[in-house]
Amino acid sequence: MSPYDLQWLVKHTEPRAAQMVAQLKEQGIDHLELLALMGSIARHEFVEPAFSHLAYSATPLPIGRNQTISQPVTVARMTQWLLNYARRGRVLEVGTGSGYQTAILAHFFNKVHTIERQESLYQLSKDRLNRMNIKNVEFYFGDGQMGWPHKIDMDAVIITAMASKVPVVLTDCLKENGILIMPIDRPSSCIGCWQKKGQHWKCLGTTSANFVPLLEGKEYA
Repeated sequence: MSPYDLQWLVKHTEPRAAQMVAQLKEQGIDHLELLALMGSIARHEFVEPAFSHLAYSATPLPIGRNQTISQPVTVARMTQWLLNYARRGRVLEVGTGSGYQTAILAHFFNKVHTIERQESLYQLSKDRLNRMNIKNVEFYFGDGQMGWPHKIDMDAVIITAMASKVPVVLTDCLKENGILIMPIDRPSSCIGCWQKKGQHWKCLGTTSANFVPLLEGKEYA
């Protein structure tokens, strides 16, 4: 039976991860390769050790520096939008965090460019993904609101922090028909998925969510 078959997956996955996958399916995540991947990644290795027993639960968890790893369904929904709508070339991730979302993106995209403003998280996630032998990720320690340090046209941009406005540099780097996924706090807190259409944006989906705020600058620690 295919490893992308949900019954096979739940039967052969670590019990906590299997329960998480089953819950994701109930919440509308139906991309089988994504479900299989999330069932196979050791999510408990991406959170602070004191919270590892909760790593597969439906809640955000601390990763250090007052940052969190998003709950599984949020990660899954944002990724599923990308898989449904975006070309699988280059994706820019603003907010590396623990590297969990980065590792998932690396499985599906040819190249992942990821920016983290917290020096300690940048180094931890870089080391973590190197240990996982993930080779198609380029890391950058910098201010995500300033975009990638040199011009690269992206097929998708995914922002993992809440913003009240969209930095123009992050939309200008998108190719035509490129996909932007971003949490916004107006008129209410939600994640949106948009497709670039010339000077206009086509909304492809929204869902409620809470994120840490998108901040300026870099923090050394």
